Amino acid sequence: MSNDYSKFIRLINLVGDILILNASFLIAFVFKLWSEFGFNIPNAYLSLLLYINLVWLLISFILENYELNRLERISDVLLRIIQSVFIHLFFVIFLIFFIKTDYFSRVQLLLNYTFFTVFIILWRIIMIQFLRVYRSMGYNCRDFVIVGYGKLGNALLHYFALNPQYGYRFKGFFDDQIHGKDIIGKLADLRDFVENNQIDEVYVALPDIDDKKIKEITQLGDDNLLRVKVIPDIQVLTQKTIKIENYGSILVIHNRKEPLEDVFNRVIKRIFDIVFSFFVLVLILSWFIPLVGLFIKLDSKGPIFFMQKRGGKDGQKFWCIKFRTMYCNQGNKFKLVTRNDKRITRVGSFLRKTSLDELPQFINVLLGDMTIVGPRPHAIEIDTTFKKIVDKYMVRYLVKPGITGLAQIKGFRGSDDDVMRFRVKLDIFYVENWSFYLDIKIILLTVIKMLRGDKNAF
Repeated sequence: MSNDYSKFIRLINLVGDILILNASFLIAFVFKLWSEFGFNIPNAYLSLLLYINLVWLLISFILENYELNRLERISDVLLRIIQSVFIHLFFVIFLIFFIKTDYFSRVQLLLNYTFFTVFIILWRIIMIQFLRVYRSMGYNCRDFVIVGYGKLGNALLHYFALNPQYGYRFKGFFDDQIHGKDIIGKLADLRDFVENNQIDEVYVALPDIDDKKIKEITQLGDDNLLRVKVIPDIQVLTQKTIKIENYGSILVIHNRKEPLEDVFNRVIKRIFDIVFSFFVLVLILSWFIPLVGLFIKLDSKGPIFFMQKRGGKDGQKFWCIKFRTMYCNQGNKFKLVTRNDKRITRVGSFLRKTSLDELPQFINVLLGDMTIVGPRPHAIEIDTTFKKIVDKYMVRYLVKPGITGLAQIKGFRGSDDDVMRFRVKLDIFYVENWSFYLDIKIILLTVIKMLRGDKNAF
């Protein structure tokens, strides 16, 4: 294949990972244990370092960290790397528990994985951006032709033209029915062209092509070591975020891609939820709840917490926990909160504007009813109302509700009809495009918004 440097890119990534892995270990060793050991690294630590290297190689090849896809999103690449780091940490912790030793410094290991995670993410981003710039300059490109001059073929050409960083170089169309710009021959001319030119990929974009012709083009690809990819004409029947699976020889099209349907993704998200929530509860809420509780009690009569049944994943209801922000004895009838609502206490007003009233929901996260990032849970009465008037409203409940979400950091709060429609659109985007990277981004932006205060919060 022309200009195919994939094996060298894989090797560079592998060498870079190993160097970063070992450098992170040694830097952490210097930070924590230099005063005790100096240059004399104990044999136990050297053995651990060897184990760490071997496990990383094993995990990387199992998860195919070095299998390249130039069209893959940066967030997907980083998610796979972070997954590898989590699994790697698990194997190291397993070893330490298995040999039942307290010899290794926990602080050194914590520093090691902190450095390793940060450095390897930066390394991957630098490599990806370098390759994209390199390819947009015309190097390491893949030459391709398109069979079919119709809507599908031109849409593909337009996509590659808008994204030169992927490194695809167009050589022409082949079509029997149409004469137009960039058509360099009929289907009968395709074999002669690919055999006399360095072509890497053939895209078949004919809506009415029969199986016999596809087999002929596929055989042509096999004979000339080039990849043949077929673009089915299903775009008009489906959404952009479809998912295609094979049930044996049956092609099954899902109308929605849900990353959190993947067990591994759910495990990663759940582990992060538990670890993050545990630290928040121990380091922050252990003293913050009594302090805020005191102010709530001094400000108005009533309990510290407010509990309300809300909608959860798959429509299951749960008790959502918040700091109480309103006066008690307001009646049992549900009523939406409005700006300058007289039911809100003075302490409650501050808690709501800074979103601190939501912090007790980390308890809900540990209980498994909620997650840190996800669509916000609504009161049952709100669900009952809006699922009738907002299109695809209930799609947001395909995942667990979150303490914070994409709609909140974008400033969409409240239950106005138009605002709710935008909130639902952002929630559905989150459901269909979840990534660990997106969760981290939303958490960071939430913290920034809390520190600045949210003018849309009331």
